[in-house]
Amino acid sequence: MEQQNNSFNNLENLMKSNLKALTLIDLQLKNCTLSNEQVTQLNTSLVQCEQLESLNINLNKEFITDDEISKLFAQYSQLNDLVETNNMNNDQIYDQILYFRNTLGISVGYRLVKIKDQGNILLEETMSNLTNLNSLQLNLDGNFIEDQGAVWICTALCRCKALTNLNLQIWNNLMSDRGISSIAEGISSCAKLTTLTLNLGASLFGKEGTFSISTALGSCNMLTHLDINLSNNQIGEVGASAIFIAIGSCKLLMKLKLEFWMINIFIYIHMIFYNKSSNQVGDGGAYSFGTALSFCKDNKMGDDGAKIIGQGLSYCTQLTNLDIGMDLNQIGNDGASAIGRAISNCKFLSNLQLQIYGNKIGDEGAQNIGLGLMNCTQLTKLKFTINLNQIGDVGAFTIGTALGNCKFLSDLYFDISENKIGDKGAHNIGLGLNNCTQLTNLKFGISKNQIGDDGASIIGTALGNCKFLTNLNFWIHENKIGDKGAQNIGLGLNNCTQLTNLKFDISSNQIGDDGASAIGTALGKCKFLTKLSFEIWKNKIDDKGAQSIGLGLSNCTQLTNLEFVILQNQIGDDGASAIGTALGNCKLLLDLYFDISENKIGGIGAQNIGLGLSNCTQLKKLMFKIGSNQIGDYGASTIGRALSNCKLLSDLYFDISQNKIGDKGAYNIGLDLSNCTQLTYLDFRIMKNQIRCDGAFNISTALGNCKFLTHLNFQIFENKIGDKGSQYIGIGLSNCTQLTNLELKIFSNQIGDNGASAIGTALGNCKLLTSLNIQIWQL
Repeated sequence: MEQQNNSFNNLENLMKSNLKALTLIDLQLKNCTLSNEQVTQLNTSLVQCEQLESLNINLNKEFITDDEISKLFAQYSQLNDLVETNNMNNDQIYDQILYFRNTLGISVGYRLVKIKDQGNILLEETMSNLTNLNSLQLNLDGNFIEDQGAVWICTALCRCKALTNLNLQIWNNLMSDRGISSIAEGISSCAKLTTLTLNLGASLFGKEGTFSISTALGSCNMLTHLDINLSNNQIGEVGASAIFIAIGSCKLLMKLKLEFWMINIFIYIHMIFYNKSSNQVGDGGAYSFGTALSFCKDNKMGDDGAKIIGQGLSYCTQLTNLDIGMDLNQIGNDGASAIGRAISNCKFLSNLQLQIYGNKIGDEGAQNIGLGLMNCTQLTKLKFTINLNQIGDVGAFTIGTALGNCKFLSDLYFDISENKIGDKGAHNIGLGLNNCTQLTNLKFGISKNQIGDDGASIIGTALGNCKFLTNLNFWIHENKIGDKGAQNIGLGLNNCTQLTNLKFDISSNQIGDDGASAIGTALGKCKFLTKLSFEIWKNKIDDKGAQSIGLGLSNCTQLTNLEFVILQNQIGDDGASAIGTALGNCKLLLDLYFDISENKIGGIGAQNIGLGLSNCTQLKKLMFKIGSNQIGDYGASTIGRALSNCKLLSDLYFDISQNKIGDKGAYNIGLDLSNCTQLTYLDFRIMKNQIRCDGAFNISTALGNCKFLTHLNFQIFENKIGDKGSQYIGIGLSNCTQLTNLELKIFSNQIGDNGASAIGTALGNCKLLTSLNIQIWQL
């Protein structure tokens, strides 16, 4: 029979459709609460759907917007690899962010919203009539249906005898053990289920409810795919053990995902094992896994728990996909060795994610992981993160040998940073990488070790064999690499001519002009780049090296996003001029982060940087740092003129502090900043210069033109603007009536009562402020 597939955004359209012909219904009513009349209309319509095979009703309550989530991820990029987003609504993602704020010290506010409860939506007689229904999805996240709501779900499920696919999204619904028992009873009646997705996170149940779920799983003996989320409840070690025992009885399972973050565990079995958890199951709860396998992130798991997990994994010899994470625990050599031995049995793997960073693994454990990995010769995708441990050359040597066996890899994420690896270990890792010639995507991290020129040279040679790369993240910062090592890395990078996305960080080493020149030459070969993050700060680069880097960058004319960080070197006007010329070729840039602070740049170098920047007329976001140089009024004026061309800017971070700038330079910066009228975010730092009231006048005029600003950080402290300059700034600030966040640092400027009063008067116009920090004191 040809299926009639219809998606509806309201009940009216459903009621008007050809109900008798429908086989699939997707009813999207997010953030709606159905009235009694609407419930009757829904059920009256469904009763007529005699051919219906698949029903999806989405009544999720979601209060966090896509834009809010995007802003959080942009602001805290370290969360991108930590937060699970697949099949999660925005509120669930936000809930995870709240958890990780505690782990990482990030401040994110809680959001509490009171909503009207959703009552019964599917009547018993309706479900009895849908005799052909084999797939049902109910999305009721955030509806606070409580135990009574669980009863009608149970009643509805008991009439769905033909179901093979059931998806219940009931996150954040305040159900106790009693309500969960009702849900479990309904699931138990669906004996033909092969696929079950059950999201019961953020409720109020404990071990008794978990026992009911485990009993229901025991009744579903035809399951091949199981995905359960029991996060943020009170199930404890005993409840977790019951679930693991039940999983062991599901003999037909091919794919299992079990999520217990903020209580405990995230698991995939037989096809995928995955976890982002944080609770206290520990070694004892791990014992009951049987043939199930868990990954307990940030759970204080030690060697005993890891060994039990390894034992469970050793039975799963037919795996093709394995994602196991045991990061941020207390696993030592014994536990790591058990995991390594288990992985050695997984000879059919094509996709492996092994995340075991942030433990206490030394050479012995790393060796056994490497020995296990050697057998995984069919891998095409590998994510291997073993950073933040205690691995030396011996362990790294074996891991490198294992890497060399993975000759079919197209996608590799390899991070062994923050260990104790020297040249010998790096040498063998390079030799292993040398065999991975089919790579198109590579993330390679070996930073914060003790690698010198010899180890870096072999790694560079390996890069040269990766000729098909289109995406490369390469971080080798904070080692002991000099010119020779950097030259060989550059020579290797020369061959990566197909790159469109490059993130390259070799900062905090001992690289001089020769090494920088080789890297610059390589950069010039990457003509297809659209995104580039290039960090070579805190080395020993002079004008010659900077000129070569500038020449290379000049060829990257397709860039839309550029992060260029070369601060804390010894670059003067000649090097800065070449870099400025390169900027002028990047005419397609939308987003630029440019930091050349703490060098030896004077007015001429700054002028050429400004001339280059003036060509970047499409910029929407600009972070520009040239602080702690010697650019003076001349250089500041040219940079200011460049700003006047950036008329599309919405976000600007501008740091020109500590540069011997006087009134003339400040005047021109202010004059040209006046053209940036679309700004909503401005961080402007011109402190520690020689600016008086005349310079402050034009800066204040520019501020007055930025009428759409919501966030302003303005730092002009340690100048000589006096009362008059402060009054000017107050006048400009009074036009910024949309501000919600303001930080104003104007201290050490010879300001008296009149100047302070002007600032206070201006604040009276900023009526939308929710965050305010003013520092106006005088040393």
